[in-house]
Amino acid sequence: MIVISYEDLHLHYCNKQFEHTFVGNNTDTSSFATFLSEEQQLRLKTQMELAKKYPDTQNKYAIYSIKTAEGNYRSFYIYAAPVKSSKQSAAELYHVLLLPDLSKWPVPFISFDTRDLFLEQFNNDQFGTFEWIIPADKVYWSERLYDIFEMTDRETLLTRALLASYIHPDDTANVNEFLSNILKSSKPGNIKAKVLTQKGNIKIIQLIAEPLKAKNGRPFKLVGSVRDITEQYRIEEDLKRNVTELNRSNRELEEFAYVASHDLQEPLRKISTFSDRLSDKYQDKLEDEAKMYLERIIASADSARMLIDNLLEFSRLSRSNQPFTEVNLDFVLREVKTELELVIEETGTAVRNEVLPMVEAVHSQMKQLFTNILGNSIKFRKADVPPAIDITVSELDEAGAIKAGMPLNGIRYYKIQITDNGIGFEEEYSEKIFQIFQRLHAKSEYPGSGIGLAICKKIVDNHFGDIYAENIPGQGARFTIILPAKQYKS
Repeated sequence: MIVISYEDLHLHYCNKQFEHTFVGNNTDTSSFATFLSEEQQLRLKTQMELAKKYPDTQNKYAIYSIKTAEGNYRSFYIYAAPVKSSKQSAAELYHVLLLPDLSKWPVPFISFDTRDLFLEQFNNDQFGTFEWIIPADKVYWSERLYDIFEMTDRETLLTRALLASYIHPDDTANVNEFLSNILKSSKPGNIKAKVLTQKGNIKIIQLIAEPLKAKNGRPFKLVGSVRDITEQYRIEEDLKRNVTELNRSNRELEEFAYVASHDLQEPLRKISTFSDRLSDKYQDKLEDEAKMYLERIIASADSARMLIDNLLEFSRLSRSNQPFTEVNLDFVLREVKTELELVIEETGTAVRNEVLPMVEAVHSQMKQLFTNILGNSIKFRKADVPPAIDITVSELDEAGAIKAGMPLNGIRYYKIQITDNGIGFEEEYSEKIFQIFQRLHAKSEYPGSGIGLAICKKIVDNHFGDIYAENIPGQGARFTIILPAKQYKS
């Protein structure tokens, strides 16, 4: 197909094949611009200008995806060259445009038939797009790339060497290797790199590129986009530093808690031992006031021992690397009820449960989880009302898992709810109760270390699940535990 066009894209001539392909009933044929998007018009004018300015170069060639009279987009290889018109002076140039039909070329070559949609999508404040014609070593790119590289001269002849000159020396080798690899493999790829702009500023870009093959199977063109991710990169780096610092701080705190708790055990053992000896040997000789003081010493030692044991358990959970195995939660619950049998009988507690499922977990941690929550429900019971604990289970569907904030990854989740008829708590404390050393009641009313529910939270986190509590006004409290049936393996 042949078209002769002025530089402003008004048509001087087009052949019958062109009319048959592009001209519909109501098509304006006075301008070639009728058949092109605004971006394509600008690109074609630039192509013409370069062909006129550098007549001996290959700037005359480019691929366009153009809408036909039938409404379909087809790829055409446009050749633009300046010629003299017999009716015009030498200064007034026409451009002959030859448009061989590329719609039947090998698929690898035309995989970017939708390139104009691609350009439109990415030609915004963050993305710039480019085309590198490999045989001619010429680069065409969108306006945004001039801004990314802070180039003031829009007339600069673009080549790969020019583009490469903006790559920071630290990343030159990586980018060259990246380009070499994708050209060899003919597969798309992306890379992050530092660039040094024309104004001397350092930016971080993400380069996405895909090679296109010619008929002979060799890469003919590289198309893609460049995105300025400098701000995003800085945010990510700050976040990484903060996470690293937080992890380091947490490790130090865990190590301190472990060492401190471990070192406190020996003097505490001595206090307990000598207090017991004193009580056994001088019980009959001590006055009532002295006996009271001794009982307080023994009670305080017992309380401190429980606190240290819980601290050590919490620290061990933070450092846990125990393997996951198939765990029958129904069997675990039976174990817990057996161990709590005495307190269950003393308080008249009724524990009713549905059959619990099998999950991939750490058996000892699951046992600790149910022991702490059931113990919590029994401890915070109403006066003169026998505790009642109901345990239900359900499998979450996909919508339920998403609502619960769980990553899907093809994994099933179980929701286990433990509801009691105890004293409950104010709803504003629903998150606070899982924090270490957080107590809602005085020790004199409800003894304990204030670590039990924090341990539960740590256990559930170790299993990539979730736990939360809610108050049921006038009835008690409900603890909801969400556990994956299987642990995700990347």
